[in-house]
Amino acid sequence: METLGPSPAPGQKRTFVSRFFPNSDTNYIRRYKFLEEPEPSETAASGTPPPDAASDPAEKHVHKAQLEDGMVEQVNGPYRGEIAKPVQRSLGFFGAFFNMIAYSIALGILSIPMVVATIGMVPFVLLCCLFSFLTWYIGYNYWRIAMMYPGVQNLQQVGELIFGPIGGVIFATFQAIFSVFLQGNHVLLGGYAFYYLGWDACMIVMVLVFTIISFVFTLPRSYRLFSAFAAISFTSIFTVVIIAMIASGVSGPQNRDPSEPPKAVHAFGASRRIPHSFLDGVLGTTNVFVSFGAIPAYLPVVAEMKRPQDFHYSLIMLVAVSFVMYVIVGCIMNYNLGQFTTSPSLGSLTTVMIKVSYGLALPTILVAGCASGQVTGKMFMINVFSGARRRFLDNKVVTWTVWIVINIISWALAFVLAEVIPFFSTFLGLEASLFWSVFFFFAPMFYLWRHQFDYWNHWRNRLGTIVALVMIGMAGFFMIAGTWASAVSIRDLYKTGNVGSPFSCEMPSS
Repeated sequence: METLGPSPAPGQKRTFVSRFFPNSDTNYIRRYKFLEEPEPSETAASGTPPPDAASDPAEKHVHKAQLEDGMVEQVNGPYRGEIAKPVQRSLGFFGAFFNMIAYSIALGILSIPMVVATIGMVPFVLLCCLFSFLTWYIGYNYWRIAMMYPGVQNLQQVGELIFGPIGGVIFATFQAIFSVFLQGNHVLLGGYAFYYLGWDACMIVMVLVFTIISFVFTLPRSYRLFSAFAAISFTSIFTVVIIAMIASGVSGPQNRDPSEPPKAVHAFGASRRIPHSFLDGVLGTTNVFVSFGAIPAYLPVVAEMKRPQDFHYSLIMLVAVSFVMYVIVGCIMNYNLGQFTTSPSLGSLTTVMIKVSYGLALPTILVAGCASGQVTGKMFMINVFSGARRRFLDNKVVTWTVWIVINIISWALAFVLAEVIPFFSTFLGLEASLFWSVFFFFAPMFYLWRHQFDYWNHWRNRLGTIVALVMIGMAGFFMIAGTWASAVSIRDLYKTGNVGSPFSCEMPSS
């Protein structure tokens, strides 16, 4: 049973922590499904026949895991067709980094200067240090559970691994709702980009066109191919922020009235022109928190890496690049624009620079939404071809049809939600506060599950347990405070009459 960890030592009673997790024989047997299995060629070469129905129940689960592992190979196989045999784990650590950075850093980075203007430079840099550590901590614990059970492909399977089928359904629901809303946010941003680039059409049409384009670019099923799109996305947003910083320094804030005082930069706090209540501080902090990391993408990316051990290097690169970019962009843009910073800060630039920036940012807006669609699409793909239906995986027409239908449904839902909710951007903050905090909560929960029988046996375990409990408290704070702040913002929108109507051709105000 040692390979199925975590398990009690012989004669050991259940600990306080272990009582929060199911530990029946059924749970132990189910863990076989997510263990690493030998390649089919190795099994054939050894001459070992597959276990029959009369074998030990655990052996039957091992055989089932082998079949499902082959199914995942087909789902995550190469997009290009020159290799007929499905290939698993084709992603390198640079590709893993680009896939995660595309999920993490998008056009939202240009809203960071407004956070700096609200809370001050020093608190912002300290927050970036804190969130960098949280990003590493979350990614590390996701990676550890993936290394412990290499058959795990997504959050749904972790939920099933720890809590059984009900846990899998709950985790999958969290993942699906969050991803579809995030896709909706990006199709709405795409509509904004078309508008600022000069396409004076109905907003519904612009959002619909961007939705169709996003659907097309989500079709590649391999992260190895998608990493090329992700690299273009990162190059795109990197170019945009460089241009925006230079333009803001050269021209200064274009939205400043000549009668207003010159720009001012504060190490702590904000000027009178910038709203700086506790509510605004919480909203800004939550926005920075959500901007760090790519939590839902961690497990799918690890599942496709040639060397999953290298994920830690990709994670460190993600944390380092995110920290440097957020601190530099936030501080320099705030220094250049002062209290005249807008969200996004492109609104403080000249009309020409706004068009240039949105034009260059189009690949980032597109790929970031597609990265979210990839995560949920693959999760549903695995569910469709589970059990007896896995025999259809040899039929490329069937697999591609299912993959296309899944993406049509997810992008159609994203489009409808983006148009039917008149305060969608603010509502996304509410949804992010709820679900991103839940994804954060999973990381310390994974640690406690792995160490449920030895959480106090060594000083490292005691320290890890204390840190996990602190992290759970922080996740709770972000959920409660962020949800409250977002709900109050939605209420204020209705009070001020800034809420539009569903499926409106007008440019949304929020």
